[in-house]
Amino acid sequence: MSPVTRNGHTNQLSCGAFRLPSVWFVVWFIVLILLSTPLVEAQGISPASRRDRNARLSPEVKHAARSITGREALEHVRWLADDLREGRLAGTVGGHDSGEYIADRLEEFGILPGGDDGSWFHNFSIPGRDGIHGPVDRGNRLRLLVSDRATREETLQFQSEFLPHPRSPDAVIENSCAFMLEPMQFIEEKERDPIEGKVVVLPVEEPLSDEILEATCEEIARRKGIALLLVGEACRPEPSEVWPPADAQELLPIPVARVHGTGVKKIWKISGRPLQSWKRQSRDDGSLMMNRPFVSLEIRRDGRDHSLGRNVVGRVLGVDPELRDEFIVIGAHYDHVGRGLGSGLSRGDGGEIHNGADDNASGVSALLEVAEAYSLNRLRTRRSILFVAFDAEELGLHGSTAFVSDGGYSPAKIAGMVNMDMISRNDLRTVKVGRRAKDEQLGKIIYDMARVLELEIDETGMDAVLNRSDQAPFLREDIPSVFYFGGFHDDYHKPEDDIDRVNPAKIQNVGRLAFLTSWGLSQMNRAAKESSETDGTDQ
Repeated sequence: MSPVTRNGHTNQLSCGAFRLPSVWFVVWFIVLILLSTPLVEAQGISPASRRDRNARLSPEVKHAARSITGREALEHVRWLADDLREGRLAGTVGGHDSGEYIADRLEEFGILPGGDDGSWFHNFSIPGRDGIHGPVDRGNRLRLLVSDRATREETLQFQSEFLPHPRSPDAVIENSCAFMLEPMQFIEEKERDPIEGKVVVLPVEEPLSDEILEATCEEIARRKGIALLLVGEACRPEPSEVWPPADAQELLPIPVARVHGTGVKKIWKISGRPLQSWKRQSRDDGSLMMNRPFVSLEIRRDGRDHSLGRNVVGRVLGVDPELRDEFIVIGAHYDHVGRGLGSGLSRGDGGEIHNGADDNASGVSALLEVAEAYSLNRLRTRRSILFVAFDAEELGLHGSTAFVSDGGYSPAKIAGMVNMDMISRNDLRTVKVGRRAKDEQLGKIIYDMARVLELEIDETGMDAVLNRSDQAPFLREDIPSVFYFGGFHDDYHKPEDDIDRVNPAKIQNVGRLAFLTSWGLSQMNRAAKESSETDGTDQ
């Protein structure tokens, strides 16, 4: 959450050879069924009719709700709240990686991208951070993965295992590799050049002259290769080398990084074959495509720009011709405070890592579980659903504010918003709820669904925090919104907010409530929505 202020015995009758149950038994049985029936129907509709009040959730929706589990949610929390993310401060490497992780999971579930130009991301500038850059060592990195879908990685250490070449241009590259045995290796008669679109891995057994390196890079660029990794002790930089160099030099046509020390062994280990094996095959076949490693390379001569934020946006399309152009937003912020709210706020370095397991890896984990429930159970919603993981909430609700302002979805078309922030602590079956009194239809859905799940709703004191999380910009646009919250605790915005204090069962409960709430909002009639906006008074 943002630190911003504000916020029996049966009688029977004989009839010849037949014995029939009494009328009272039949009546009692019917009443028992009605009393045990949930109040909200699968197709959602207005509470105005007797049929809707006594309808039940469909088996498909119940099954989808049960598919949201604390066990799976905990795995997402574990990744997001790992020390490797360094507290997920907006604009930092850990924040960037977390956004990529969320997008990858949504794509795996079959969710459609809903960001800028068909991408997964809605990009925005973080106010007040223009010109702020992080340390050079954290803006330059080389990661090795088994595949582009892998979540486990081998990160090479800046300077001791890799260093960009002094003449390398800035770059952000993610792709698989090709093996080249020697500079300017000939092109074989192949249908496609193996290095096209790849990061070229070139073993170096003796230092390359500037002329040879330039010619090699030009040849790789001509063959549509995208970067070069020089691998071997012969390319180890001098201990006195400063990167980037103080004096300006003409940059090479492609990004170049040097891998040395223990980084060399890591390259060949993750490739699945020793260097000699690659050499033998390359002598016969020329350049080779490598299935492994998948490389993520970042080269930033001035360090990472901390002024850029990214919301992750996915969508599920509605099926009702009259309502599918309206949206229900399900949101949670994925950033946290990095290494604390002091100097770390401006540069992401300095203090102890704040992993933010509850705030708000917990909400993001539930968001992902809800997205999976919708997609894998192939639920047909009347309205469309947007899943939005907001960035830069901790810096002042910047991600949600930017999304409402220019995220590509008109606020007039957003019929409701469900936000989850800090949902893994305190009483297991009590959910703190922030909402406006005038949003009566939303309130009815919340309480009906809480009864289905046997959860207690506590709205005490929530008026004071309605402006402190990502529902606030939606409320300012008069969009019915609910804030699901587990409650404050002593570890709020402290390093102690870590995974060992997370209760996955609480995430499961709140995640299921958020799912059923969004389902009810997605299915209700437009007339019910309009009535809830005109009736009642503001809180």
